[in-house]
Amino acid sequence: MEPRTTPSPAAPEGTAAAAAPSPRAEAAATPWHAKPTNVVLAALETSPDGLTDAEARRRLAQNGPNELASKPPKTLGAMVREQLGDPMVLILVVAAVLSALLREWAEAGIIFAIVVVNAVIGIVQERKAQSSLEALRSLSAPTARVVRGGAEEILPARDLVLGDVVLLDDGSMVPADLRLLDSASLRAQEASLTGESVPSEKDADAAVAPGAPLGDRSTMAFATSIVTGGRGRGVVTATGMGTEVGQIAGLLEGDEELDTPLKRKLASFGKLLTIVGVAAALAVVAIGLAYGRPFVPLLLLAVSLAISVIPESLPATATIVMALGVQRMARHEALVRRLPAVETLGGATVICTDKTGTLTENRMSVVRVALGPDLDRDTAQEPAAALAAHPALFGDLAFVAALCNDASFAEGEEAPGAAGNGGAEGERGPTEGGRPPAAADGTAAPDTVIGDPTEGALLVMARDIGVDPAALRASYPRLAERPFDSDRKRMATVHEREGQVVAAVKGALDGLLPHCAFVMDDDGPRPITDDDRAHALEVAARLSDEALRVLAFATRALPAVPGDEEDIERELVLVGLVGMMDPPRPDVRAAVDTCRTAGVRTVMITGDHAATARTIGEELDIYRPGDLVVTGEELEEMDDAALDDAVRRASVFARVSPYHKLRIVRALKHDGEVTAMTGDGVNDAPALKAADIGVAMGITGTDVAKDAADMVLLDDRFTTIVYAVREGRRVHRNIQKVVQFLVADNLAEIVVLLAAVALNWNAPLTAVMILWVNLATATLPALALGVEPASRHIMEHPPLRAGTLLEGRQARRVVFQGLFVAAFALLAFVVGREAGGDAVGRTMAFGVLAFSQVLRAVNQRSDTDPVWDREGGRNPQLVWAVAASTALMLVVLLVPPVREAFGGAAMDTWQWATVLGLAFLSLVQTEAAKAIGRWRARRGQGTAGLQG
Repeated sequence: MEPRTTPSPAAPEGTAAAAAPSPRAEAAATPWHAKPTNVVLAALETSPDGLTDAEARRRLAQNGPNELASKPPKTLGAMVREQLGDPMVLILVVAAVLSALLREWAEAGIIFAIVVVNAVIGIVQERKAQSSLEALRSLSAPTARVVRGGAEEILPARDLVLGDVVLLDDGSMVPADLRLLDSASLRAQEASLTGESVPSEKDADAAVAPGAPLGDRSTMAFATSIVTGGRGRGVVTATGMGTEVGQIAGLLEGDEELDTPLKRKLASFGKLLTIVGVAAALAVVAIGLAYGRPFVPLLLLAVSLAISVIPESLPATATIVMALGVQRMARHEALVRRLPAVETLGGATVICTDKTGTLTENRMSVVRVALGPDLDRDTAQEPAAALAAHPALFGDLAFVAALCNDASFAEGEEAPGAAGNGGAEGERGPTEGGRPPAAADGTAAPDTVIGDPTEGALLVMARDIGVDPAALRASYPRLAERPFDSDRKRMATVHEREGQVVAAVKGALDGLLPHCAFVMDDDGPRPITDDDRAHALEVAARLSDEALRVLAFATRALPAVPGDEEDIERELVLVGLVGMMDPPRPDVRAAVDTCRTAGVRTVMITGDHAATARTIGEELDIYRPGDLVVTGEELEEMDDAALDDAVRRASVFARVSPYHKLRIVRALKHDGEVTAMTGDGVNDAPALKAADIGVAMGITGTDVAKDAADMVLLDDRFTTIVYAVREGRRVHRNIQKVVQFLVADNLAEIVVLLAAVALNWNAPLTAVMILWVNLATATLPALALGVEPASRHIMEHPPLRAGTLLEGRQARRVVFQGLFVAAFALLAFVVGREAGGDAVGRTMAFGVLAFSQVLRAVNQRSDTDPVWDREGGRNPQLVWAVAASTALMLVVLLVPPVREAFGGAAMDTWQWATVLGLAFLSLVQTEAAKAIGRWRARRGQGTAGLQG
């Protein structure tokens, strides 16, 4: 369980600015979005004509520029200190210093070289780009249209100050947080802040509650959001770090770089080894002095013991194993930015995923259509079924949807072969152009829409039945229009069609239905009845219950092109309704099910509405009966204890803010979960950084999210996460195998040296021999074990929750192996010493340790399967590693100058046979232990955790 540190909640808009003018203090009581415009202007000491240039310069000097604060990067010296502060490294440094003081220059040089190499590897990995704040800066608008002294001018966005009046129009980026003074059909795309696919409608005169979520503050325009329609004017209420984006930057700045589970396990393991090493060294010195041995030889032996405690190749081997995992994942579209993320994802127990762009396609799509005859049956059909049942009526609907529309396809996106006149044949019904071309994999061609996503979905609907929107607009140019506004809830355009002027109208059904006098049937328009109205409202209600956005479409013949004040939205003919949503990705449900089988829970965290989130959650099997759906307002009322309980039972969190996401992630971690967080927007960045592993989307993701994440999905597919989890588990298991392999031999070395001291023997191993076993004969097999193929059942086991690198069963196996190898090495030392003295005994003990390690690499591939039957597949790298390590060992034992440098001696045939026989017995012991384990499992004592 991880201790939790929770930051203070984000303040109301603008209150976070550190050096605001005195009127800002009054805004803390009531947030800007809930205050009338005259009160806002008075509080900011400004007017609709803006500030004077002199006052603006004064405020700029007082409060600073409209830009985000930066955090100084970690210095090289700090990185070096961090690397040398590792307990295992400290033991090696002390051992090297002692060796140098005792003039054992070879040993000192080798140990120092190991320390330097490990430090360099660590520093290179730590020099990752800390560019989240730079990415946030890149989102800031470079210029802004400002009113100062009653005159409009264009200024650098960084020069904006509190009280400036800013003008907004279609396509502009909001340069700071604004309280709107007036608006006309203003809409802003805030998906990167709120997580909503649909642009937010803005209304300067709306009444907004003080506690309204970010996405519901319609009187505000937030920095970095994009205006997708209409125009507006607003007064700056927050700049720089005081904006909503700035508060996210502050959360990123304040959140310390968190340890991953692997780092925590290595740190815990290092502390354990430090304690063992110090205790063993002190025991050696104490026992030796008790026997009356000279101090200097005892100190050399203590240095050898300290070296034997440390698996020198473990840090580098673990890094290389993870790097190889990174390469494999990159080939499957998962780009890992921080190496420990590979292992961490394999141990994930919860995946917190954003909805928009991650679980869904991040594009609005028409999924239900109800035409005139469908309304009589209170039904709405899928587009393909509606087209088959009523092709002519669907053509009328597509005509209105494509013409009463301000969106357009990017150049080259129109469907080739679509009708040039949009169905002029008979003027009703789609043409024979067919659907747009499919991609090579059979999926629809990408739809790049310029403009409002809702209107873009209507263009795609029209294009999918063979209507070319561009050609349709060229054939029926717009003669007049009535833009959408939030009061009418409608939009109307006027066109000439076959010599007749017609109006095309779309809007919310409750705003359109009262103006309809007719309804379109297969035989043409007929008078609308009260039953027709009731049926239409019932269908719309059902679609809304499915979390769909409902639009109605109507048309009307006009006697002539209307004047600006003429009412054209009366006596309309209701054509039909459509229901739209941001559809789930088709492959996500299977990925969620695979994660559930693997014991990984999926939790949706989104800024969208609760009904929409729940519907998507049910469709993807994330939400199940009995689960909780928690909203941001409910979460705001929860203390930490209540949230701890909620995160155990909730599968959907809706209408949440960035601060809420942080609380959720931290609550899960406090509950002992290893948490992965996926996301793509600016609002996801703090939670991505705070999670054990942050996963950003590569295509739709913002730079902020990518730079805060540990891993980026290059294809934005949730299924790639499943592969990443599998690969992470493979890496996790293989690192455990490497640890078992290395530590067993280190334990054997410790036992050999301690036993020799306890028995008052001369040292059975030299420090150079220990280093050679730990590096030369261990490193290559350890690397080969690191690329061991995954078990076929690796995704059928629960995540590993062990708090250390070795689980209890694995730790017992390491102890037994170490004791057996130590016993065989001591036996070889005794036999050799009796036959030819200490030098021969040391050589034989050295040989048993080294060859035992090489042979154990073969049966270390699995904790359960016999050496001759490995379910995961072959590992040719291990064969080459064993051969190379054996060859290196033979060089040391057979080449006289090398053998003498190691303090060894020549062995005869019988002694060679003894060494190889004792080494082979270690393999037999391990296989016997596996056989006993399999026998116990077959007897029903359980196989939990027996992962190959």
